[in-house]
Amino acid sequence: MTSDRAPPEAVTRVVQYFPLDRRSLLKGTAAAGLAGVASLSGRPASAATSLNYLGWEGYDSFLAAGDFGKTDGLGLQKTFISSADEIVAKLRLGSSQIDICTPYFIHDGFLAGQGLLEPIDLAKIPNFSKINATILRYCEPNMKVDGHWYAVPMTYGSICMLYNADLAAAPTSWKDMLKPEYKGKCAITADYVGNLFAWARVAGVEQPNRMTKAELAKTTELLIDLKRNHLRTIASSYGDLVQLLTSKEVVVCQGWEPVSTWVGSAANIKIAYPEEKSMGFIEGYAIGKGAPHAVEAHRFINNALSEQGQLAGANANSMPVVTDEAMKAANAANKAMYDYDRIEDYLSKKTMIVPMYPLEAKGDLAVWDDYQEAWEKVIKS
Repeated sequence: MTSDRAPPEAVTRVVQYFPLDRRSLLKGTAAAGLAGVASLSGRPASAATSLNYLGWEGYDSFLAAGDFGKTDGLGLQKTFISSADEIVAKLRLGSSQIDICTPYFIHDGFLAGQGLLEPIDLAKIPNFSKINATILRYCEPNMKVDGHWYAVPMTYGSICMLYNADLAAAPTSWKDMLKPEYKGKCAITADYVGNLFAWARVAGVEQPNRMTKAELAKTTELLIDLKRNHLRTIASSYGDLVQLLTSKEVVVCQGWEPVSTWVGSAANIKIAYPEEKSMGFIEGYAIGKGAPHAVEAHRFINNALSEQGQLAGANANSMPVVTDEAMKAANAANKAMYDYDRIEDYLSKKTMIVPMYPLEAKGDLAVWDDYQEAWEKVIKS
C-alpha cells in the first residue's frame, strides 16, 4: 500500500438500492423482468476449466493471487456487480451457474435458508483454520446456519466517516454533517444499508436492522433532511466519492476505510468512527447451490485465505485481512489503518455487525421491503 495512489479500478463496492422485493424472493420469482440480471450461461470460457465468479470488483484479487490455478488449467470468468442485491437475484435465476460469489454479509443466512448456497466443506479449505478467532466469532451468526458454514470470511470493514483533515475538524458524530460550516460540502454514497444504519443510530435506535415502522419513518425523515439541506450529492460509487474528495468539493462524508488511501496526496483524508458507531461488515465467498465446479471453488477460496492471497487483496485495494498470519505479515500502512491487535474494539466499540432485516411481518417491526422503500423515498425526495 502506498500513500499516493489512484483509486484502483478493481473496487466499486457500494450497496446500492436494487428493485428486489422480499415477496418475489420468497415466491422464487425475484429475477423476472429485472434489468441487468442476465443468465451467466453461454459465455466463452477463458481457460480449460473456467469458474463463474459473481461479485464485487477487487474481491476477486484474493482468489487468484500468485496466478493460482493456471498450471492446472483453472481460471475465473468474472461478472462484476453494481449492487449487493444483484447476487440474490442471480442466484435465484440459477444458483448452479455461479461457482463463487460474494454475497452481502447480512444475506448469507437468508440465501442458505432459501437453498441457494452450497454448505462449505471445511475439510477442503485447510486455511480456514488460520482465520482470526475474533473475526470468526463476529461473522458466525450471519455465515453459519444449522451447524454449517455457507460463506468463508476474507475481509472486513465499515461504513465509517471520512474527512479532509486540512479543511475540517475530526467528526465525532454523524450529526456533524449537519453543521452549517459543512453545508454543501458533505456526501454519502448510494449505500442504503449503511446510511439507514447511521441515521437510525442518530435517531437513538439501538438495533438499526430491527426498527419499528415508526423508527424507520423517523430515520427516513432525517436522511431526507440531510439530502435536501446539507449534502452536495449522493455519490453513485466510491470512485465518484474519491473524485469529490480529491477536488475538495467534499470535506466530510460517509465512506469506507480504503477510500482514504485512494485519494493519495491530493487531499489529506482521514478516517473517523462516530460515537453512534459505524455499520461494520465481514464479507466472504460462497458457492452457488449445484455449482458444477464446487471442488475447484473450494481450492480458490483456500488460496484466498493463504498468506499470499490475503496480502494480494490487502496490497491491491487497501483492504484488511482476516488470517492471523497475514495480519502479522501485512505492511506497516495496512497495520496502522486496521490495528489488528485491537480487532475486538473495532468490532464492538467502533462498529456494529448487524443481522438480516426481518423478512416476515411481526408486530410493528419493519421488514426488508420497508427498508428498501424507505431508501427509495430518500432518493426521490
